[in-house]
Amino acid sequence: MDYTKDYYKELNLDKGTSIDDIKKQYRKLALKYHPDKNQGDKISAEKFTRINEANSVLSNEKTKQEYDTKSPNGNNYSPFNGFGGFGGVEFDFGGVGDIFNSFFGKGFNPFNQREEFREQLDINTISTITLKDIYLNKELIIKFKKYIHCDDCNGTGFDKTSHSDICEICNGSGINNGRQCEYCHGEGKIYTGQCKKCSGEKVILSDAEVNLQNISQIRSNVRNAYRSHGHQSKYYRDKVGSLLLNINVNREDDYKIVNNVDLQKTIDVHYTDAIEGNEYLYNHVDGSVMKIKIPKKSNNGNFIRIKEQGLLKNEGKRGDLYLQINISIDYDRV
Repeated sequence: MDYTKDYYKELNLDKGTSIDDIKKQYRKLALKYHPDKNQGDKISAEKFTRINEANSVLSNEKTKQEYDTKSPNGNNYSPFNGFGGFGGVEFDFGGVGDIFNSFFGKGFNPFNQREEFREQLDINTISTITLKDIYLNKELIIKFKKYIHCDDCNGTGFDKTSHSDICEICNGSGINNGRQCEYCHGEGKIYTGQCKKCSGEKVILSDAEVNLQNISQIRSNVRNAYRSHGHQSKYYRDKVGSLLLNINVNREDDYKIVNNVDLQKTIDVHYTDAIEGNEYLYNHVDGSVMKIKIPKKSNNGNFIRIKEQGLLKNEGKRGDLYLQINISIDYDRV
């Protein structure tokens, strides 16, 4: 977003114009200056780029509010508002590649520029697991929200019960340059009304989840990308972002992982138990309580090996647990 630009002027609108009227005016101007109707006219192509930029800012409630308060050309501007970013929405209008691509296919750009209109489709999320979760190989359910194509309008943004006109880009055929017309989404018609469910935005926010069935092999913080689990694009029917999942392992349990599958932990053993070889009640990582037989005359630093109580190597087979003895002296113990 460029606060120095007068987006209202680009669309020939007053500053107090509603979002619905902004979208209607944009549609008229887009038809007028569309490069398909003005082949080789660089002035029309430049105007088309500017109105797309203006519409992208003013037709969105959040970005319009930001522009209105922080741009000298906005409706509610005050010099004390300052300048800055806003709520996780980023716009980069340094290039126009994707705007033209949405109408003509990838690779088209009348200015031969490679910059693209950037649509943030990836979703970043963080989940924290414990060593106990890894030991038990718990199912990890990641819940998040993402934008999907509106089911009421099939991602077109149109109210199909409203008045319709023949699409002037594809002349009602639904096909443009050998592919589905992106302006009317293959409908061959342009509807005057906006979809009530998505308010013409084409996408709606929906609940989603990813289930990870096997976390037993995770040992430290990891970051995985799950393709096609991100937001769906407003502008490309088949373009979907990724879910960028960050899994953090909470290691507040004093265990060491040895050889990737064995667990090691230090336990405090009273010197009389070490000498006499008494039983020791040990709380394992999974919450169970084990009775451990301390070998007689154990020394400080000795290890007690408990087979197959470590982490999973593969299905049904585990590493070992090693308990290192730390001799303690408690003179008050009865």
